[in-house]
Amino acid sequence: MWNKIVKAPNMDGLARKPDLLSFHVASKMPVSESTRQELLEIDGVSYRLRREIELLESFDRVRCKTCQTVIARRSDMLVMSSDGPLGAYVNPHGWFPGYAWTITYCATCETQMGWLFSATSKALKPRSFWGIRSSQVADDMS
Repeated sequence: MWNKIVKAPNMDGLARKPDLLSFHVASKMPVSESTRQELLEIDGVSYRLRREIELLESFDRVRCKTCQTVIARRSDMLVMSSDGPLGAYVNPHGWFPGYAWTITYCATCETQMGWLFSATSKALKPRSFWGIRSSQVADDMS
């Protein structure tokens, strides 16, 4: 299900260990911190996995936490690492080599949402992508 929804690379090792899989999925889903906490507090692996499947099946839009404006769709997501669509990216020489960044704000409420990364060379692909702060993602993803 995870591979189908976010196209994350190799999950085979985790699939054999449902408890680890459930925590991994909960930690990597593009949801608000409160929803993530709800998932992590569920007592029971099968209950947690069922809730995660429910969320993944209903996931279509990412909304601004402040004003609920749609900021992305599931089809817009680009997985940048084996950690999935969420992660902390740190590079002492800049964020992503070959990309310039600009702080971005929600067009509706002007809350800082994250960063827009733009290629500085025509050879780089993608030409641009967004880094959205998970703390700015609304609980409701449908």
